[in-house]
Amino acid sequence: MGVFEVNQSSFDDLSSFNYHLANDGRENISSDLYLVAGFSQFSQQEFFEILNQRGYTIKDFGAIQKISRTFTTSGEAPDDAIIEEEQEEEEEDNESERLAEFYLYYDEETGVILFYTDQRKTKEIKYTVAKLLDGERGLHYLYIGPSLFRDIRREIVRNEEIAEITKFVADRLKESDYPCRIRPDVERTIQYYGDDGIEALEEMEDNYGVRPRNITFNVPNKAKFRITRKGVFSLGRGDLTTLFEYVELCIERALEIKEAYGESEFQMLATTDSLSVPTSEPAAIQLSGKLEYSEVDKVKSRMEEEGYLLVDSFQQEGSLYFSSKVMDTKKSNKFRIKASEKEIRVFPQKADDNLGSFLRFHEFVQSNIDPDASVVVEG
Repeated sequence: MGVFEVNQSSFDDLSSFNYHLANDGRENISSDLYLVAGFSQFSQQEFFEILNQRGYTIKDFGAIQKISRTFTTSGEAPDDAIIEEEQEEEEEDNESERLAEFYLYYDEETGVILFYTDQRKTKEIKYTVAKLLDGERGLHYLYIGPSLFRDIRREIVRNEEIAEITKFVADRLKESDYPCRIRPDVERTIQYYGDDGIEALEEMEDNYGVRPRNITFNVPNKAKFRITRKGVFSLGRGDLTTLFEYVELCIERALEIKEAYGESEFQMLATTDSLSVPTSEPAAIQLSGKLEYSEVDKVKSRMEEEGYLLVDSFQQEGSLYFSSKVMDTKKSNKFRIKASEKEIRVFPQKADDNLGSFLRFHEFVQSNIDPDASVVVEG
């Protein structure tokens, strides 16, 4: 079964498309509506060329495109934190080809990418657009870190007086530095169902040091929707406008990180007619706590586990100083880092630098070092 049909041949902008879905087009959406959000450093034409190279066909609907491609489930895919697997009714042949279809909105000014689909099986997302955002150079999913997740759920509870959290999945990495009162050295995943999820999640964050992987919100008589930390939003029932409002809020907050990195620069400074010196303006990730010298080796080990190669590393005790060249093997990018007790500076290594790699590294910092780390630009 393909993606839902729309009743118009062209849309002027994203607002008109969302309005159509929430009103005239709502009856055509046969299942949960999934919305996958991400960021790109490319022009729209360059992004469309990437889609073509990856086997997607593109049909124009004005400001919206309908894209499709066939896929199998026999290859590698992003981990299940991108989109939780839902129980399938029957086993299917992993080698058989299936068709995935999405409506795409691409904002060239901000680099925001939105994919919409109502196809029933989560594999249509996991093995296509989620895989694209996770692995492609210059692209990345909209990461909702612990602090943003906390702000979003507080905003929802503030705006919707009877809002509930009815389900969440939260986890803790081994040797995580997250505050934790009970057995902090234990790696754990908690899946919780209950009408008291708002209180239960805060209690488990405090006591067991977990961070949300996904949260299901229920606003009685209005909407039930889920948000995952890797930018997948889904509406199970109710008002689409409610979902769109919170997608927009997440994007606005995440754009602050992207725009901060966009201010970082790389250039060749001419010193003579024949000699130029490479220089770069860093983006700085500020830490809310203090990075200790005793933690540096653990950070380096975690980086290697996450696909970073560290070259020419140097660390010094006292007033902490740590520097290294870094190769991001997943996003095929190089950068330098210089860390002190209170910040980690990230230096681009070439003019056409990799936004996706920086967003991935910022996610690494929030996941492994400081959940409340924030991005600023050094002037």
